Amino acid sequence: MTVIPIIEYSFYQMFFIFIFWSFIGWMIEIVDMSYETGAFQNRGFLNMPICPIYGVGVLMILVIFRPFKDTYLLLGVLSTTLCTAFEFFMGWLMETLFHTRWWDYSHMKFNIKGYICLRNSLFFGTGCVLMYHFFEPWLEGAVAMIPVRAGWGFIILMSVLIVIDTVASAMAAAKLKNRIKRLDEISRIMLAVSEKTGMKLADGTLAVKSGLYKAKDSAGNIYDLAKDKAGNAYDAMKEQADDVRAKVAEMNAENLEKLKAEYEKLLVGDSFSNRLLLSFPRTITRRYARAIRAIRKRLRIPRFSKKFLELIGKRNKKYLMDHADDVRFEREILGEETEDAAVPAAVETVPEEAAVK
Repeated sequence: MTVIPIIEYSFYQMFFIFIFWSFIGWMIEIVDMSYETGAFQNRGFLNMPICPIYGVGVLMILVIFRPFKDTYLLLGVLSTTLCTAFEFFMGWLMETLFHTRWWDYSHMKFNIKGYICLRNSLFFGTGCVLMYHFFEPWLEGAVAMIPVRAGWGFIILMSVLIVIDTVASAMAAAKLKNRIKRLDEISRIMLAVSEKTGMKLADGTLAVKSGLYKAKDSAGNIYDLAKDKAGNAYDAMKEQADDVRAKVAEMNAENLEKLKAEYEKLLVGDSFSNRLLLSFPRTITRRYARAIRAIRKRLRIPRFSKKFLELIGKRNKKYLMDHADDVRFEREILGEETEDAAVPAAVETVPEEAAVK
């Protein structure tokens, strides 16, 4: 095994370090999120029991800060800074690529845009110091005990599995993105139809009201003038209503049912994209927030457990005040049974005979 200059590790050693700490990171995430949500969360972007961001972070610390490993305080400060910057960058990058925020620390005090928070930064810094002086010497010894042939076989197998898993997870993320987008589109279509119908009727009503007011202010025979104005307005409203009914009639009920069925199917989703939502219950997409909420409500995916929500209220009342609507929604998921969100609210306001071609 050839040691790479400057790095002072061989590829063989680095791979095992990466896998080990990725697995440890996955376990830490499970413990943390299970505590906060009150249920098991199979954390991580990949399906495998690893969180690569931890493995990559540890390798960066080992390589970059090796000269400072004997200076505990400086090592802690530098590790905290690098890990925090790396987590912020990864959060921004994944939101940029998939238009979805996969984790959110907005409920934590001293957070920056929800990507990072002080608690995690201090945890990373302390963990890196402990890792360097207690765990790393043991890990290097354990890796040295692995038969080289078996070790390389493991490396090849894991490399293939990680590549396959990464591709599959990226495809699932893209599918989830399209699923959320389509849910939002259907909701908007139904809402547009509903609002258009309502606007036509409202215009007619306002025309009648305007005619009556003008009639009252007119001189002469108020009764005849009001009757004439109201009659003209009624005719105009009737013509507009007939136009609305004609357009609605063009939409056949079969297509409406298809849209409802598609909406229902998208809410239920598939196991691959649902796993990402279950792994990242605090997934946020500003543009399609309503669609994300509909899925979470249907699948009963809470962001916090009842106890943790109470804990947030004690520690960070400002978050509860700034996110009152979100908190009410979380309590709805955690509290009383609610009806399944089979169709968007807009659908229910549209006449059954309405549909979209």
